Amino acid sequence: MRHDVLPDGKGHFWKAEATLPTGLGGHERIWHTYLDQRMPPHLIAAFTHALALDEPVQRRHYDVPHSHLVTQERGPRGEQLALAHEARLKTVRATARKTRRSALAAQKPPVPSTTAAVPARSR
Repeated sequence: MRHDVLPDGKGHFWKAEATLPTGLGGHERIWHTYLDQRMPPHLIAAFTHALALDEPVQRRHYDVPHSHLVTQERGPRGEQLALAHEARLKTVRATARKTRRSALAAQKPPVPSTTAAVPARSR
């Protein structure tokens, strides 16, 4: 990851790339991306967080570039994948409900007191 400022100084961007050494002192770029100042900061943060995760990436057998550098492990299948997906959905839904409730609570005006002053009765 690299953060650069445009030559005119009126903007900035992030550049992320993955490379492999060529053996001749150079590098072969596998992929790259540019994220400029128009990209919402929370998306840049999510991208960099996902990039830093050490969890294995699920891929099909022939979708792995430079397979000689990758150790293939058999991942979860069928029922395990479905259960993991349901668990992720449950977590996301609970978080969304909590966020929605918090936002609604912040928007509501305070409720007036229901105990109005009652005039004292004389005997």
